[in-house]
Amino acid sequence: MKQKILAHCIYCLMMSATMTGCVSATVTAVNLGFSDAFIREWLYSWSIAFPIGFGVLIVLSPLYRRVVEAIVR
Repeated sequence: MKQKILAHCIYCLMMSATMTGCVSATVTAVNLGFSDAFIREWLYSWSIAFPIGFGVLIVLSPLYRRVVEAIVR
């Protein structure tokens, strides 16, 4: 049971880091272009988005997994 919870947390950590990183980088690039401030502004945006994305994913991914399993049956 502990291994399953750990696996779920690691999965959520990896997915939320990847998705929020890509989305925040895209939005930052659209808003600022690739200026000198890009990295600083992107990291600032990502530092806000990541905890939110991680929390949402931790809570909702089990529900989404059950919904997908029901759809593909």
